[in-house]
Amino acid sequence: MRANFLLAITLMVTTGCRLNKADRSTGISGTWRIQHIETLYQQPTADAFANEAMMNKAVQDGILINFFEDGSYTTLMGSGSFEMGLWKFSSKDSLLELMPAGLPKHTAIASMHAGNNSRETLMISDKQENRKFIFNKESESLKQYKDDPFYTANNTWRMKPDTSETDAALNNRLAGYFKHLALVLRAAKERKQSVVSFEFSQGPAKIYSGGIGILPFTIIPAVWKNSFYNETDAAKAWTNYSTYLEKSHYRGASTGEWIEDDYKILLSIYADLHQSPLKPSPKNN
Repeated sequence: MRANFLLAITLMVTTGCRLNKADRSTGISGTWRIQHIETLYQQPTADAFANEAMMNKAVQDGILINFFEDGSYTTLMGSGSFEMGLWKFSSKDSLLELMPAGLPKHTAIASMHAGNNSRETLMISDKQENRKFIFNKESESLKQYKDDPFYTANNTWRMKPDTSETDAALNNRLAGYFKHLALVLRAAKERKQSVVSFEFSQGPAKIYSGGIGILPFTIIPAVWKNSFYNETDAAKAWTNYSTYLEKSHYRGASTGEWIEDDYKILLSIYADLHQSPLKPSPKNN
C-alpha cells in the first residue's frame, strides 16, 4: 500500500451531502483521522486475513489529513511521511482536485456523510489501490486556521534537507518543532479538548503537567530523527536542546491549568531559540 494513496489518479468519495465551494468551513475543511481500511474487491487467491491485518496496521500507525480554507492541505502518517499541497472543489461537478507539491494534479469525486454518533465521515474508494479508506472528522478548523499546528507553515521542520545543515539551520528546525508543540496545546485549548494528542508531533520534548523536559536520544521516535539529514545532525540538535534546558529557567506563576502552563513554557523556549540561537556544545565542535 503506497504512503501517498491520496494521490491516486482515480478516487471516488461516497456521501450523503455535497461540499460547498462558497463556504469551505462547512465542508471538507478541518482535520480527518483514518478509522478503517478495507478491500474493495477480494482476489480469489488472496489471504483475506493477512490482507485485513496489513490494512489494520496502517490504521494502527495512523493517517491524518488536514484541509484548510485557503485551499492548502497536509497529510501526516504515523510512519513519518509528510505531504503538503493544494486542493480545490467544484460544486458544479463535485470534483475535488489534489495538487501535491512537486507531483501531478489528481482528481476525486467528493462529499461527506454523517457516520456513527453523528460524526462526519469521509469515505474514499480507490479503485487503483483496490481499497476503501474511511476517515472520521477529528476537529473543525480553527478560527485562525493558519495557527493550526498542522498547517503547512507550522510543519517545515518535518521537511528533510538534501544536505547536512548548519548550526543556524538546525536551530531553526528545532524552533519550528517547539512552535508546533505550542500550537498543539493552543488548539486544544481553543477546541476545549479534554485529551491532548501528540501522536503526530513526536520528538525530544517530554511533556509534563506544568513542565517540559527531554527524552533520552536513544528512545526518541525515528520520525523526528528522520526529519534531519542524518542521525548526526539529529543528535547535535538534541544535544543543543539538552544544554539549553540545563541553563534555562521559567519563573512564571502557575495558572493551575497544565495546558496553559505548558503552552507558556513552550512559548518561552521558542522565543529563546528564535531570538538567541543555541550555541553548539563543545563536544560537537
